[in-house]
Amino acid sequence: MEIDSSLDFSPELLKKLILRSAEIIEEWYSIGIRNSKIYRNYSPADIRSLFDEPMPVEGSNPEKLLEKIRKDVFRASNFNPSPNYYGYITGGGNHASIIAELLKASLNQNNLKWHSAPANSEIEKIVVKWICQFINYPDDAGGVLVSGGSVANFLNLAVMRKVMCPGDIANDGLYGGTRITVYVSEQGHSSIDKAMDMLGLGKNYLRKVPVDDNLRVNTKILEETIREDRSSGLMPACIIGIAGTTNNGAVDPLKELGNIASKYNMWYMVDGAYGLPAAGTEMAGHLFEGLEMADSLLINPHKWFFVPFEASCVIVKNKKLLRDTFSLMPDYLRGGQEETERDDLMNYNLQLTKDFKALKVWMTFKTYGAGKLKKAIENDCGLAQYAKLLIEKADDFELMAPVPLSIVCFRYTGKNGRYTGDEQKLDNINEKILDGIEKDGRIFFAGTKIKGRTSLRINLTNHRRTKADIDFLFKVLRQIAGKTIK
Repeated sequence: MEIDSSLDFSPELLKKLILRSAEIIEEWYSIGIRNSKIYRNYSPADIRSLFDEPMPVEGSNPEKLLEKIRKDVFRASNFNPSPNYYGYITGGGNHASIIAELLKASLNQNNLKWHSAPANSEIEKIVVKWICQFINYPDDAGGVLVSGGSVANFLNLAVMRKVMCPGDIANDGLYGGTRITVYVSEQGHSSIDKAMDMLGLGKNYLRKVPVDDNLRVNTKILEETIREDRSSGLMPACIIGIAGTTNNGAVDPLKELGNIASKYNMWYMVDGAYGLPAAGTEMAGHLFEGLEMADSLLINPHKWFFVPFEASCVIVKNKKLLRDTFSLMPDYLRGGQEETERDDLMNYNLQLTKDFKALKVWMTFKTYGAGKLKKAIENDCGLAQYAKLLIEKADDFELMAPVPLSIVCFRYTGKNGRYTGDEQKLDNINEKILDGIEKDGRIFFAGTKIKGRTSLRINLTNHRRTKADIDFLFKVLRQIAGKTIK
C-alpha cells in the first residue's frame, strides 16, 4: 500500500493560501498602523491558552489555520511596524522586504557553498559592497550577513583573536598564552561581554572605560588604562569604538580611537550595529569621522536600513583575515569545481547552514535607492530633535542625555517640575510610568538607566513616523502620568 507522504498543496490551493496570507498582512498594516493598541498586555498564561494543545497527529485545514493565525497570532503580537512603537532598536520593516521574505522562503537556499546557492552567494557579496559604499568604508572589504549584532560581535572578536593572539591558537588554543585585553566604553553592548566569555578571552580582561559628559568613551582614561595593562605584562589587543550606543545613540570619537589603536599596534573594531547607517547622511555623517580606520565593523540592516529581522553584517577590511579565521574544508564539502571566482560564503563565518538574508537587503536598496534610505534616516534624526525640543520647552519633562542620532532619553518631573531635586521620587515615578505604558498599550517603549537614574527611552528608527506621532506620544505619556501618579 502506498503511503501519502506529500507535504505539498495543489497549485490552486497554494495560490489561494498565498493570496489569503497577503490579505492578512494588508489588514494588519491598514488597521494597526495608528488605529489600535500596539501592546495588548496579555499574560504568558493568556497566550499559552491560545496555542497550548497536545502535539497534532492528524493535520488540519490550512485555510482554517490561517484564520487562527490572523485571529490569535497577530492579536498576541506587538505591532512593531507602528510609529507608536518606540521600543529597543527596531527598524519598522519595509514592504519590499516583506515580499522578499516570502520569495526567500520559497527558494529555500542554503548558501554554504557557491554551487548550492549561486544567486544567493553573489547577491550577498554585492549587498556587502553596497553597505560599505553607503557608509563610506572601503568596498573591497570582506563581509557576510548573520542573524544579529550579538553574533556579529562574536565573529568580529574571533577574527581579532586569531590575528592578535600569539601562537597557533587554532590548534593549540589559548592555554598558557599571553593574556590579551580588550577596551570598550562602559556603554558597550552586553554581547561583547558574552563574546569575551565564549571565546576564552575572559570577561576580566574586558576593560569598561568610563565615559565623558556626552556618554562617549573617555579617551584619556582609555590610554591610561592601556599603559597600565602593558606595564602589568598584559597585551592590549583591541579597541572597540561604539557608533551609536544602545542607551542614547552616542558615537565615540572614532578617529581618536583609531589613532590610539595605531599608536599601540592594536586591532580597531567599530560596533555600529545601530548607528552606522547614519554615517552615509549629510546630517550626521560628521559624527563618524575616522570610521575608515577600523579593521573591522558590524552594522545591522534590520535596524536603520528598515529591513525586517534578521539581518546583521560583519565586515573586515582585509578580506583574507576573515577567511583565514573561518575557512575549514572537510571532505564532505569538497567538490563543485573549486575555483577562485566561486567564493563560498561558509568560509567567512561560523555557520554552514545560512538562509538568503541578502535578498531583502538587496530588494530594499533596489526598490527605494540609497538616496531615499538616507532621507528616511535623516527624518528619524530630525524627529528626535523635535522630541528633544518639546522636552526642553516642557515644564513636566527633562532631558537625561544628549541626542546625537535617533534615541531620546528623558523623564517625567511632574507639573511645573514638582519633583525636581528628589531623585528617588523621580525614579519611582518614572518606573510607574513604564509600568503604565504596558497597561495602556497605545504606545510602547522600555526604560533605561542614565548615570544611575531611571530614564524613559524612545527610539525613533521608523520611516512611517511624523511630528504628529511625537505629539501623540507626549499626550499619552501625560495621560498615563496623571492616572498612575497620586
